[in-house]
Amino acid sequence: MRKRPLTRRCQGLPAAGRSLCDTPSAQKWRTAPVIRWIAGTLLLALAASCATPFCSPLTIVAAGKEERARLETVPHGVRTTETGRLEEDRRPEVVRDYWVRAADGTWYPITLDRYRGVEIGQPVEICR
Repeated sequence: MRKRPLTRRCQGLPAAGRSLCDTPSAQKWRTAPVIRWIAGTLLLALAASCATPFCSPLTIVAAGKEERARLETVPHGVRTTETGRLEEDRRPEVVRDYWVRAADGTWYPITLDRYRGVEIGQPVEICR
């Protein structure tokens, strides 16, 4: 078996002090960069293979548009109760959703900026 090179910390030590650097844990730390490189390469390959487009563009003709509002409790931080416990502070808030209807009757959600620019009867590109 080929001996691995000593770590930087052990290179300047006399032969008597190097025995501490040849312990199994020291050898494990010497192989750590290789393991990290292999793990990083595998993660990168996995991420690249799983990367699918998040948005598939679709062009529709806008037949209608609608703004829908709903009441939802949203977090507003943390508060302390009378007993001293920490609890999430949730408050009711009006949340607005924006939708555009295609000529076939299907509704698609869109952002506020896109909603403002939509004109009935004109083509609109949306993410599906």
